[in-house]
Formats: sequence, structure tokens, C-alpha cells
Amino acid sequence: MNMKTQPLDNIGVIIQAQDQQISDIHQLPIQDLEEEILRSGLVLLRGFNPTNDKEMESFAQKLGPLLAWDFGYVLDLKIQQDPANHIFSRGRVELHWDGAFANETPRYNFFQCLESSASSGGGETIFLNTTRLLDSLPQDTFEELQSKSVSYSTKKVAHYGGDIHVPLLSQHPATQQMRIQFVEPFNEDNQDVNPVQALVSGLEKSKSDEFLHQMIQLCYQSQYIYNHVWEKGDYLLVDNHTMLHGRRRFQSEGLSRHLKRVHIL
Repeated sequence: MNMKTQPLDNIGVIIQAQDQQISDIHQLPIQDLEEEILRSGLVLLRGFNPTNDKEMESFAQKLGPLLAWDFGYVLDLKIQQDPANHIFSRGRVELHWDGAFANETPRYNFFQCLESSASSGGGETIFLNTTRLLDSLPQDTFEELQSKSVSYSTKKVAHYGGDIHVPLLSQHPATQQMRIQFVEPFNEDNQDVNPVQALVSGLEKSKSDEFLHQMIQLCYQSQYIYNHVWEKGDYLLVDNHTMLHGRRRFQSEGLSRHLKRVHIL
């Protein structure tokens, strides 16, 4: 099976199922697909057949072992009335990389959309290609970012939490390109559940906050940020070492958006 790709908004690629006879994601050539994920950062699969949890796991395992959480391998991402974690709320989710507060960092995030909320407004998933952002920066800005490291903390109220200290920039473990590892603080929609606290090493809190606000502005003003409006049946494969992601705030009640996610190590 040959994969035909199209650019996706300056940040990734789309692979469209060619016809009804070739619409099973298990038919995709895994080596070519993985090379595309590493090259592009984000691969959207559209027009392929839906899969159940076991089929999702089976496909994901072709790319590597799966990260097991308290709930298993497949996370149901649905809005909840009284969420224990803000990712299940109607509010926005800050930019972050998955596994920041886990013992292992997934290489890839694998999403499937079972129900879309596009007609309800809001809830788009935000993706930022950090390697392309860094490549576009002036040298002095790059060097300033490279000199920074950040301590993060968040309460464990669901399946993740804790304290970490990481350099802001580091090498991608597979491509060796420089990438950003950043968890966005000051999320006004996440002050009551499990807010993220951040402090830049070597700076007083006021100077640290000033730098972090500048960092947030740099991310959201980048030409390499993309808002994905989910369509039912979408699959997304995301290089978690390259991309940061978050979510826009939902705009209306009664939202039915339903995603599933698997972490691949």
C-alpha cells in the first residue's frame, strides 16, 4: 500500500484512505508511517475504519510497547460533570507534553475520534511543532531559551502528578533535533482542580513569571501552531518529543466529543 500525503497547515501531513477497499489502518506500512511521524511531527489519518480498544492497542503495538496507566492502555477523553482532572472539564488545557509527570515519556500519542463536537464550538486540540519553531528563531533568542531550565509541580488527583525539573530545550532522542519541553502555567481554567506551578531556575518568582509569560506568547504566536477541529473517524499520530499540545475551551453545554488515546513508548 502506497501512502499519499498532503501538507497539513504547515505543521504535519494528512493521509487519506484511498478507497473503501483500503481503509483499514492495519494495512498502513508501519516503517513508512513511523518515518513520516518523525519527519512531520503529526500525521492525520482520515477516511479509515473505526477500531475498538483492542484493535487500537494492536495497531499501536506495531510502533512500540504501550504505556500502562491506572486505567489500562486506552484513555477515554470525555467531558465529565465533576472532573478529577481538568482534561475532563470544559475549560482549556495548557500546552504540555504527555508523560511529563510519569516515569516514562511516550514517543507517540495515538488518538481516535469517536464523536466530534465541531458543531458545538470550541474544544479544538492545539498542536505546536517545537522543532520548527526553534529553527525559525534568531540565534540570541534560541540561546536564551537554551540557558533555561524549569521546575514544575502539580497535585496528583487523577493518573498523573508530582514534581519535575527539566531543561527548556533538549535533543529529540531519535532525530537529535532540538525541541522544547514546556508545561504552560497560569491556566485560568485550571486553578481549582490541579493547577501547574512553574519556576525558572536561578530567577526570582517575579522574573520567572515574566519569562514564562513571554514563553507562552512565543508559543501561541508561532506560525507552527495548529488548531485541530476533530471529525468523527479521525486518527492522529503525534510525535510527543516534537509536539506540545493543549485544548481550546469548549463554548457550549451538552458536548459529546469523545476521543480515545494510547501512549506508545
